[in-house]
Amino acid sequence: MTTFQIEAFITLATTLNYTKASNLLHTTQPNLSKLIISMEQELEAKLIDRNRRGVSLTPAGMAFLKDATKIMKLYDAAVTNVQEIEAGIRGTIKIGFLSTALIHLLPKIVSTFNERYPDINLELYDYAFTPLMSSLLDNKIDVALIPDRELDSISRLEKKFLYADDMCVVLPKNHPLNTVDGVDLSVFAQEPFVMIDPNISDRDYDLVYSICIANGFYPKVNLKVNTLNNLLLMVECGQGISILARHMEHYATDNLDFIGIRGSEKAFKMVCAWRRDQNPCIPSLLEVIDECLAL
Repeated sequence: MTTFQIEAFITLATTLNYTKASNLLHTTQPNLSKLIISMEQELEAKLIDRNRRGVSLTPAGMAFLKDATKIMKLYDAAVTNVQEIEAGIRGTIKIGFLSTALIHLLPKIVSTFNERYPDINLELYDYAFTPLMSSLLDNKIDVALIPDRELDSISRLEKKFLYADDMCVVLPKNHPLNTVDGVDLSVFAQEPFVMIDPNISDRDYDLVYSICIANGFYPKVNLKVNTLNNLLLMVECGQGISILARHMEHYATDNLDFIGIRGSEKAFKMVCAWRRDQNPCIPSLLEVIDECLAL
């Protein structure tokens, strides 16, 4: 039984007139009769009584009309739903992100998007860098808001620039080497460092190492920690200094200073990355991101 057969039965059942029903369906009366007979044979039940007095529904026909109407409403809703998903105006976007790097941007994106696209659900997942990248490549998420580290080498990915940030020395306010932005990092060559454990985030660990090496020394690692919040706490406790992007200042107490490193201005870059086989809703998200960046 086809949807056209069901539609034909509903049209005939509501008009109770073969001529009117045929015209509405843009078919012939003989063809409409064949459709109804075919349905009755398939259902093994008589649906329509046709005699000299006109057309009427049998008890089975009246019962089937109720169910057939529900079926067509469900079918129409299913078609609309699929078409809207394909068009990117309905669906779900799974977004992975580094919460520490997006405190000033993510709330604006989410609130603006939810207001504009109520039929697209945003699912948000907080990750460290390495599992965030893995989740994007393994199709567990659709979009990653992520630092731009070696992404150009992954041909499957597209990316949009979000913002750039300075890399800074993080140290207690009362540290004897505390100074102003634009410091030469080499003056801290003899200082102990607090760093993220490379088993937790090898990219963060390697980034600090590379910045130090570019300034002529290897960092003396005094302590490795599991989270950025613990890193800030240990620096405040005097266990060493560290290097972080300036946006991490949002999470620091007033007892810490962030001092810009000469040559590392805007060295930290955040991007929105997605696979080329994109979720059709992603263009709507990119539109909102562009708008939020322009504010």
